[in-house]
Amino acid sequence: MKEKEGIVDCPQQQVILYVEKEDGKYEPLQTGSYLTKNFLDDYQLKRRHLEESLKQKVQRGEASPVYYYMVLEDLTISELSARAGIRKGKVKKHLEARHFNAIPQETLQVYSDVFNITIQDMLNLLVQCPDDTVDTKTNS
Repeated sequence: MKEKEGIVDCPQQQVILYVEKEDGKYEPLQTGSYLTKNFLDDYQLKRRHLEESLKQKVQRGEASPVYYYMVLEDLTISELSARAGIRKGKVKKHLEARHFNAIPQETLQVYSDVFNITIQDMLNLLVQCPDDTVDTKTNS
C-alpha cells in the first residue's frame, strides 16, 4: 500500500501500517483505523437492534435470559455447554423461558460467570416481563 492510501482520519483508534514511501522503502505509518471510521457506527446500530429484539423475545416469554446472553456473546450451544460444564441437552432446555425459573441458583451462577455478568443482570431482563410465567424470587 502506498503512503497516501494508508492515511485515514480517525483519531478514536490509531493503527500502525507499513506503507511504501515515495522512495520505495517500506516504513511504519501511524494512522486511523479504516474499519472504525467506516463501519463502527453501522455495527453499533445493528448491535442495539439485536439487543432490543432479544430483550423483547425474553420479555414475551419466547426465550430465556440464558438465550439472550448466549446470542449476544455469539456462542453456540456446544460452546456454552463446554464453557459452563453443563451438558448440551440441559443447556438447550435452559434456553427456553418456560424452564428458566427451574434453573438452580448454582447453575445460574455458572452461566453468570460464563457471561461475565451478575445473576441480577440476568434476572433484570425479566423485570418488565408482561406476565407472571417466570418467578424471579426463587432464583435471587
